[in-house]
Amino acid sequence: MKKINKYRIFHLIVMTYLVAAFSWWAILLSKKNSEIYNLKKEYLVENNIQSLEDIENEYESSKIMVLGEGLVFAISIIIGLVLIYRAVWAELKLNSRLNNFLLSVTHELKTPITSLNLINRTLANKELDKEQSLSLLNTSYEESLRLESLVNNILTAAQMESAYQFNFESINFSDLVKVRADRIAKIFPHIDMELDLLKTKQMIKGDKEALTKLIDNIIDNAVKYSGDSNQIQISTVIENNQMILSISDFGEGIKDEEKKKILNKFYRVGDENIRQTKGTGLGLFIVKEIAEAHKASLDILDNKPSGTEIKIGFPI
Repeated sequence: MKKINKYRIFHLIVMTYLVAAFSWWAILLSKKNSEIYNLKKEYLVENNIQSLEDIENEYESSKIMVLGEGLVFAISIIIGLVLIYRAVWAELKLNSRLNNFLLSVTHELKTPITSLNLINRTLANKELDKEQSLSLLNTSYEESLRLESLVNNILTAAQMESAYQFNFESINFSDLVKVRADRIAKIFPHIDMELDLLKTKQMIKGDKEALTKLIDNIIDNAVKYSGDSNQIQISTVIENNQMILSISDFGEGIKDEEKKKILNKFYRVGDENIRQTKGTGLGLFIVKEIAEAHKASLDILDNKPSGTEIKIGFPI
């Protein structure tokens, strides 16, 4: 952030200097043109060589030329500076997001690895009863799933922009949502997960593996930001020839200006150094890419009374 602020100050100084230099140049040329005009008038009066009208026309032409060329030059400089500013600003923001991503990935990788190492040492060095051993093994399994999910998201995000191959087939979408919701509910037993899914068999065309990633990432995001309520709602419904998936949490919600940004790769709200929630900034980017590949609509809405609702509409 300090680097970005320094760049802004530098850019402002450069723009101020260029505007001042151009203004000085324009004033100087205008003065010189006026001086030449006055000298010619004096010379005309003394020698009666050229008509006053010709000199005035020449003066006006010179003035228009100076102003016209100066205006084109000024506009060109401003456009160039704006384009440079946008390009460099975008690069600086991307670098900031990349730095946040590296910090988050380091933390996300370190935590499950540390937990797994601790569990393995405990199992190896201590005599535990069956119940204690099973508890540690369950924790180990959950941490390994978390690690697997993180690695899969990183690989998927890399593939989405280049080589990911979608294999479309007929899928009972509500059944797939239920399978993924039940799996995640076992990993997060403290979450009150309310399901309201279609009972009728409604097929959509989609890539099962990709849709699994989409569902997992949205539910995982809702779990992270459910807040003290520890409650999320998941529903499927048919509306306007679309299969609508809606996943809502009851946390703090997302500011309007952040709603589009959170779909960008690596983007996360806030500073990674003081952030409390887990994540890498890849989940909703993957969701957006998969939704676009399925020609699905994607909306991020305010939930009532609080929280966020993510709604995706698949054509049927």
